[in-house]
Amino acid sequence: MKKEFPLTLQQLKTIYEPDWDLFVEELIPNCFCANCPGPVSIVNYTIVVNDLNDIILTGHCAVCDDSVNRYIETGEDEYYVARIQRVRKEMRK
Repeated sequence: MKKEFPLTLQQLKTIYEPDWDLFVEELIPNCFCANCPGPVSIVNYTIVVNDLNDIILTGHCAVCDDSVNRYIETGEDEYYVARIQRVRKEMRK
């Protein structure tokens, strides 16, 4: 059974502080689309955190509107794991 939970954009910003600019400038525009050459931006995305504390963006290619995903391995970084756990705890209140 998957243990994913959705995040709001504000919660994602809380997790990525102070690296929010890096997230916007490096991760959002560097997604793979099977239809387009080179990296593309992901738009209209939803955000979830999985049971490994990794962030998954599910959205659409900014060029052709096909479905794209971005998997961000935050679960291997203790700093991000601690921030994700803090958001999880706040959500339970």
